[in-house]
Amino acid sequence: MLELEALRQQAMLDTGLEDFGDPAFYEALERLIEALHSEARLNEFGQMRAQMTIADGLARRLEIEDYFKRHPEVGEQPVQRPVFILGLPRTGTTALHHLLNQDANNRTLRLWEAQQPVPPPQTQSYSSDPRIAARAEGVALTETFLPGFLQTHLIDAEEPDECYMLLNRNFMSVEYSALFHVPSYANWLYSNLCRSDSYDYHRRQLQLLQSQHPGQWVLKAPFHQLGLREILRVYPDAIIVQTHRSPLAFVASGCSFSEVLRRSSSDVIDRSEIGRDWMTMLTTYTQTFEADRAALEPSHPGQFLDLYHDDFVADPWRSVEQLYALRGMTLQAESRGRMQAWLDNHPRGKHGVHRYRLEDYGITRGEVEALFASYMQRYDVTLDEEETV
Repeated sequence: MLELEALRQQAMLDTGLEDFGDPAFYEALERLIEALHSEARLNEFGQMRAQMTIADGLARRLEIEDYFKRHPEVGEQPVQRPVFILGLPRTGTTALHHLLNQDANNRTLRLWEAQQPVPPPQTQSYSSDPRIAARAEGVALTETFLPGFLQTHLIDAEEPDECYMLLNRNFMSVEYSALFHVPSYANWLYSNLCRSDSYDYHRRQLQLLQSQHPGQWVLKAPFHQLGLREILRVYPDAIIVQTHRSPLAFVASGCSFSEVLRRSSSDVIDRSEIGRDWMTMLTTYTQTFEADRAALEPSHPGQFLDLYHDDFVADPWRSVEQLYALRGMTLQAESRGRMQAWLDNHPRGKHGVHRYRLEDYGITRGEVEALFASYMQRYDVTLDEEETV
């Protein structure tokens, strides 16, 4: 069984450190552990996975606090004009993020450094850091423990990933609700993300990571739809990129992805339950972001950009050039060539076709249409799209 003090002691033993910093994070961690016990129906592997995930978050937190004690000047660094890609899940955010990563002028959060940020990466060893090989070994086991994952999500030790990982260390992260059925924790998280210091902690880690390998950040995570108010407080010059796609495509796709993530950790997989969890999340994300965008965009002119999945698939260059123009940058020929090479090497369906049906998850077409009626009207998006990715 998961037990907070045992997890704390293990993290301290593993790192040789004792200071976890501001204790405010314990409320989220305690709620998470309670939900894992009472709701998640974990099997033996799920118990191990939850324990490892929480223990890793605690260990990384100890290392981060220790690093700032020894290098307080890092906390004075500015994080200038970051880009946040924050469309709803399964709307093309990952492909866009990976494409932008091909430009060396874009500082993305690579999987290896996100998962082990201390010591901060250095420019001279950024492509040869030993943490890359260690993370690549873990990635190679992905299909063993999560069959079907590579059909649904791009992952590589040296490629960018979502910055939800930065919030794993204060336990205000949607990773836990993606991996496990923990609705009480998820609903609390949705209501409290912007009431915590989560984005101050997010910036703190960007400062650490950029301290010896600087650059202009290009970040991505759908959960940022919940945090727009805090993003623009902490990063007032941020560029916000919202991606759009026909709802029937991404609702079904997201449910299927959630099933892939949860299948190995529990012997009880209820697709209707997954559907309810997913619709609750989408409702909260959409309503929160749309209200906050309407309130904040007038005071942040020229900082929002809408990109459309179908347009991006048909002609990615127009989307890329729109973003670069908003940033006041020019896409250089060398970077464009690397982007084209990436596109050539990542055709749709490279790892197989990801198939799913909305009705498998107890969701009706009418429910999706009702949820996204105003969204579709505002952004001129249609309900239907071919339901494959």
